Amino acid sequence: MGNLIKEWVKGILTENINKKVVVYAGRFQPFHKGHYATYQNLVKEFGKDNVYIGTSDKTDTIKSPFKFKEKKVIMMKMFGISSNKIVQIKNPYAPTEIISKFPEDTTAFITVVGEKDRYRLKGKYFEPYHPDRVESGYKDKGYVYVAPAQSNPISGTDVRNWLAKGSEDERKNGFKKAYGKFDPKIFKLVSDRLYKVESVMERFINQFDVESLLSEASSIPNSGKGIVDDGPGAF
Repeated sequence: MGNLIKEWVKGILTENINKKVVVYAGRFQPFHKGHYATYQNLVKEFGKDNVYIGTSDKTDTIKSPFKFKEKKVIMMKMFGISSNKIVQIKNPYAPTEIISKFPEDTTAFITVVGEKDRYRLKGKYFEPYHPDRVESGYKDKGYVYVAPAQSNPISGTDVRNWLAKGSEDERKNGFKKAYGKFDPKIFKLVSDRLYKVESVMERFINQFDVESLLSEASSIPNSGKGIVDDGPGAF
């Protein structure tokens, strides 16, 4: 009897929702097999037709060297992800470019985060995702799905180190670790771009006499107070 009541309540709460749209958003600079593992998990959990990858066309010299079209080519060529599932968006937590194609009252919006960002989205709009408690369309509410941790994770820093440094053979081996197979055109695109980023970083650092800067800072009274470290953007 208890299970029947639970199913009845579940049916009432979710009867107005006939579509779940899952958006896996990120910078993907570059997209690699770690990202793909998360994508595969989402497809298994929610179905291939419901999962979208969202990313922007924003670029800069250091953190974001790849354009949207380049990221899309990598996803399609290396992992076989369908073109219509990769969408250029501006706001990862309000991807109107994707969800606006569906009815706002009967479509649930689910955003994907990693474990470290589990509590990042707070407020009245977002709440944790639970399969039995999806009761509102994206007009009124969004849901946060925490992607499971991978058993053998690789990071963007790993990929950049593998593909930006060393000999060509070393970078090719790094490419295979990052993508599981080799493609000469994608290798050239990714490795050449990251190699240029590394060169820019080295030139930037070499412009400064670090020891002199530290010496000057230590001679200024209270030089360590009142300085706000705002992370990578400051660098």
